[in-house]
Amino acid sequence: MKHRPGLRMSQKNADTFTVGLSEAEKQDLEEMIGDFRRKSAGGDLPEETTPTRTQLDSIARKLADLSEMVLRMDRQMAPLVEVIRLSHQKSELLSQRLDAVIAALKKG
Repeated sequence: MKHRPGLRMSQKNADTFTVGLSEAEKQDLEEMIGDFRRKSAGGDLPEETTPTRTQLDSIARKLADLSEMVLRMDRQMAPLVEVIRLSHQKSELLSQRLDAVIAALKKG
């Protein structure tokens, strides 16, 4: 197995790899979901049911549902990223050990 440094991620890059939403982004999404829910429940538009009003309500509900889905996925990404990081770290250690064994065998 030949050592190819271009294929490895540096430890610094592996440790600083971030995935997901920041706390501010999460808060913005939660506020947006709340706004969509309130507008679709009470609404600022007249009570008459028009096709446009029905369509806007439907879009608002779908957008709120999709926003909630994004938040759920973000919460689930953290453990997945940690597993990937640990797996990468393990493969780096194994590769270093194999490189040491190969170097020792070449020396005789």
